[in-house]
Amino acid sequence: MFVAHTMEGMFQARTVLMATGVFNRRPSMPANVHDEALSRGLLRYCPICDGYEVTDSAVAVIGTGEHGTNEAEFLRSYTANVTLIAPTGDHELDAAQRSRLDNGAIQAVDGPCLGFELLQDGIAIATPTGRRLFATVYAALGSDVRSELAAAIDAEVSRDGCLIVDKHQRTSVAGLYAAGDVVRGLDQLSYAMGQGGVAAVAIRNDLARSTPLRR
Repeated sequence: MFVAHTMEGMFQARTVLMATGVFNRRPSMPANVHDEALSRGLLRYCPICDGYEVTDSAVAVIGTGEHGTNEAEFLRSYTANVTLIAPTGDHELDAAQRSRLDNGAIQAVDGPCLGFELLQDGIAIATPTGRRLFATVYAALGSDVRSELAAAIDAEVSRDGCLIVDKHQRTSVAGLYAAGDVVRGLDQLSYAMGQGGVAAVAIRNDLARSTPLRR
């Protein structure tokens, strides 16, 4: 039996489906600027979801290292105008990553990002080497998996904090299931919904096996 205490009271359940997701790390910008940029599509987090919307546009990726390089390369399949901007200072790129960026004609610009200006048809980013204009910017700063609740009851997690599940979305704790980005950060609604469906069937079947039929 699971017991959850909230501000609205106490809840009990024989099973729990954990779908707490991840928290995307934000660029260093005021909250009001962030929210407006996000609502207008000037700031984005998931090129897998909406990269096609920036086809042939000038796109900035805020990030560095392997994660930033991967995201810049992914967006390069939609547009030839991609710039990778380091978030806080000089880029942390090894020789292989710089070679990949060069091969993709992706410009690497050292940071930090000194400021953001939302324009009528784009976003301007101030860097130590000047002000640059883009149609949109993607944040490639990683994310934090929200698996703390499950880990607190000794559910097994991967090195990056994701909950480890079997093919039926069962965690290592009996009665606890998980779906979505808390399991694997693919950032895809359809993928998360599919996992939720698998978990729902497993929960129903597991409960049926443990509950005597009424006569």
